Amino acid sequence: MDKIKGKKIFISGGAGFIASHLIERLAQDNKIVVYDNFCRNAIRFLKYRKMPNLKVIHGDILDAKLLKKSVRGSHIFIHCAAIAGIYSVGKKTSHTIRVNFLGTGNFLEAIKDLEVERFVDFSTSEVYGPFTYKGTENDLTTQGPVSENRWAYSVSKLASEYLTYSYFQEYAIPAAAVRPFNIYGPRQVGEGAIHKIVYQALKNEDITLYNDGTQIRAWCYVEDFADGILRMLSKKAAVGHTFNIGNPQGAVTNFKLAKSIIRLAGSSSRIVFKPHPGPEVQVRVPSIEKAKSLLGFEPKVGLEEGLALTIEWYKGHKV
Repeated sequence: MDKIKGKKIFISGGAGFIASHLIERLAQDNKIVVYDNFCRNAIRFLKYRKMPNLKVIHGDILDAKLLKKSVRGSHIFIHCAAIAGIYSVGKKTSHTIRVNFLGTGNFLEAIKDLEVERFVDFSTSEVYGPFTYKGTENDLTTQGPVSENRWAYSVSKLASEYLTYSYFQEYAIPAAAVRPFNIYGPRQVGEGAIHKIVYQALKNEDITLYNDGTQIRAWCYVEDFADGILRMLSKKAAVGHTFNIGNPQGAVTNFKLAKSIIRLAGSSSRIVFKPHPGPEVQVRVPSIEKAKSLLGFEPKVGLEEGLALTIEWYKGHKV
């Protein structure tokens, strides 16, 4: 992978969990512009105010005028800003669609006349619907009924993928999109399942699983995911493509995941089961063959190692 050096990199949603790990990897050799409304703040753990190559702009992705002003002078653009998490989406469905779709439109309009070296749009593995096993980027996407708020998130993200691809075709913006598969690790803020279970385990509280806990997820450690994004930024082969980035070998049932966290944390938590309040994803395991082939992506951190690193970090931090 070619090292990214001497660039000015603009990250929308740059205060978030995944962005904080990208900043950690990029800030030493590049200038970073963080654009965020700070609804969530993971970069506080980086002590970002002391980072000389980091500029922070408090702004909303729906503020097209400020966004257009803020992107000037940057070369590489990473679009992380979004409303994410099924519970947040359920509370603010219309706002979710506006932020995730119209926000992407604002971003692309703001940069379409600039000299762009790369634009990476963050989509979601939710576009595959309630069941995907070794799903490829060319598989059909599946959306649920309009009456179920959960699917507003995936629909808005999928529409953003289409919009990104249209700007690649029509304006020659060197763009790519990523579908993250269940990313976890230190500094996760918001609604992450592992984040929640780890905190409950460390407090010896009951851990709630929905239905019977046999739902399957493939978990990817955040540093592996960040490596995939850096490859999307640095490799010409990424342009014009969507990539699944995740770790199929991290596939496990929710019940086994909770049991592993309890064991690794030395916890006395009990597991309790409740009916899921809405539609559920039963299986979510990606194929990452395209990312392996075009990007050389290969996840390195196994689930046990990643969980141990995550638990150790959360022992000393409160988010």
